[in-house]
Amino acid sequence: MPELMNPLATGFRLEGTNGEAVVLVHGFTGVPAHFRPLSGFLNDHGYTVVAPRLAGHGTTLADMATTRADDWIASARNAAEDVADHKRIHLAGLSMGGLISLLLAGPTGAATVTTINSPVIVRDKRLYLAPVVRHFLREVSWPEPETPELDEELEQYWIPYPGFPTKSAMGLLSIGGRALWAARRVEVPTLVIQSRTDETVDPRSARILARALGEHARVHWLANSIHVAVLDKERDHIAREFLDHLKGE
Repeated sequence: MPELMNPLATGFRLEGTNGEAVVLVHGFTGVPAHFRPLSGFLNDHGYTVVAPRLAGHGTTLADMATTRADDWIASARNAAEDVADHKRIHLAGLSMGGLISLLLAGPTGAATVTTINSPVIVRDKRLYLAPVVRHFLREVSWPEPETPELDEELEQYWIPYPGFPTKSAMGLLSIGGRALWAARRVEVPTLVIQSRTDETVDPRSARILARALGEHARVHWLANSIHVAVLDKERDHIAREFLDHLKGE
């Protein structure tokens, strides 16, 4: 197995006390470290928290290029199976992780689902060219991002890949289409969180997901957060809203 690019990129599990478990699924080219602040908050409220590292993530772009959409979904499914003995399981994900959570809602018997800045429409249109570009371009660099102004203690969790394999982008597109279809069959309370200032995902994605989910969905808008909103200035707001959702409030 390729060496992790950062020890914090590994998956983790925190044991809870209330008999319920939350599976937190990171996004495309992301890492479980993004969920460290949120997971601590949930664990303090009694929840067992599992944040798996998806196959091909947290290592190298070359490693990621050897994996496919089904491998990433399997990583999340295995994490859910590891907490299947809990009385209730909740699925949540950032970006692509939210889409994977929608796909697994039925098969895992999840009690709730939460998506955070999950893409139906992405701003970087190069992703949509992946089926053609992959034949002559192996990797694409992300647009040079501004370094986010994170609190000092959270900077250690900002562990981005510099780009993405064009082959892997096809997996993201596949998951997006499949998740939108699966959303029509989700029958549990679903919280759709979306930042209006998301630099990666077009905010219209939230409305599209909500329409697919129908009466089971509730959209919550963030006024000013980056794509990785769980590390940004509204992270505490997300945590409280998420906790209320888990409790059915």
